Amino acid sequence: MVALDPLERLDAQMADVSDVYVGAGWDSDRYIAGVEAGLRSVICLPFVVSAKVEETGIPDTVVGEMISGQCVAHSEGYWLVYQPETDRFLCFWGTDVDNLGAHGIFGSPLGCWSA
Repeated sequence: MVALDPLERLDAQMADVSDVYVGAGWDSDRYIAGVEAGLRSVICLPFVVSAKVEETGIPDTVVGEMISGQCVAHSEGYWLVYQPETDRFLCFWGTDVDNLGAHGIFGSPLGCWSA
């Protein structure tokens, strides 16, 4: 299996808005552009982070299990993480990088970031 570069994968998936929630009456183009701009403004050099899987869980994991991935963006306790082995983006939450939780948010980068 060829290792996928986290930042290349992030860029390649940025156009996927299939799981971005847009509320009734919202200007979807403007909202999505704002989510993308916000995410792009906090992209970082990837580094490994770990989190404990919390309720509602994440497919192929067990609540309480520790999982890890490459952090590709973070801001104010919100961590966008890429797992190359599953080719999946997900969110970790927490202000202490040594005590993060994974609360079941996974999908496209913009879908995760807007959650």
